[in-house]
Amino acid sequence: MNSGSEVSLAGALATGPLRPSFPVWRLFGRSLLYLVGQILVVPAPWTATGYYRFLCEQVALPDGRRLRFSGQPGDIWYVFIALAVLGWLHNTRHPGVTAAVILVTALLTVPVIRWFCANIRTEDGKLQTSFNGETLAYLGWSILFVVSLVTIIGWAWVIKATMHWLCRSIDGTIGFTFTASGSAILGRTVLLILLCALILPIPWALRWYANWFASQVSVVAPSAGG
Repeated sequence: MNSGSEVSLAGALATGPLRPSFPVWRLFGRSLLYLVGQILVVPAPWTATGYYRFLCEQVALPDGRRLRFSGQPGDIWYVFIALAVLGWLHNTRHPGVTAAVILVTALLTVPVIRWFCANIRTEDGKLQTSFNGETLAYLGWSILFVVSLVTIIGWAWVIKATMHWLCRSIDGTIGFTFTASGSAILGRTVLLILLCALILPIPWALRWYANWFASQVSVVAPSAGG
């Protein structure tokens, strides 16, 4: 099923899971660089753009075409700066400030998603995608995630539903869907946390989780994705 042998009648579209191949140390290094950029605030547009470009280049469509990212740091630099500043404010212990930070972060994340989807390409230049999800809908999913933390485990099913909504909100020459179950997200995330608590396995744990999570996004016919 994941060999790219499934083909749609319209356009010879190979369907199936994405094919990620994140290298251990480059993923770890890029993740650290992204974190440093968020902490220092000013480099955030460059470190974030480089991080997204790196992630795209390590993923291929079911038919083997590798993804590319054409976004530039100057496109929405002000959004990345604002998100980095909000990251600092998130450490504030005042409940009102924390709630405001969560809400504004969700609102600013939508332009990043739109920018990311609009700049995804393939080696042959034939891929075109756009994100058409509503900002208020994403805000609702974000609030639901925060509330679900009270249930201890319910957040995993919220992530599943949110990812499914995100995939369905992408229009373009191909469609996407998210196939992971809530229990799979819960189990693997808990294992990731346990492995990271041991410090030494962190690079390999990150690679394992990133490869698994990306492979849960599948390419489908455009009409099926919506």
